[in-house]
Amino acid sequence: MSSGYQVVIDNIRSTGQAAAHVAEGLRGADCAATVPTGDLGMPGSRAALTMAQVKHALVQRETGFETRLDTHAGNMAQAADRYAHQESAAAADLTTRPPGPVKAT
Repeated sequence: MSSGYQVVIDNIRSTGQAAAHVAEGLRGADCAATVPTGDLGMPGSRAALTMAQVKHALVQRETGFETRLDTHAGNMAQAADRYAHQESAAAADLTTRPPGPVKAT
């Protein structure tokens, strides 16, 4: 009887690669770079302080997303490698004949 459980190693690996690709895309977008810096023509204004806070928040969020995506990508690659190793070991076990005759009990 089958448990219905199946691991598709290539799909796991592809998922990790997709996460890494998204992280690279975020790095390339650099959304925080679009937020103006400086006094915005209004030295000491709350608007200038707010823009600096917005820029800081964007940098932190982008870095957080990139880090989580990189971690996920690494975890998926590791999982695919482990599953592949286990499948290879299982295949070797199934093709190895036990020594000697089989005894009935």
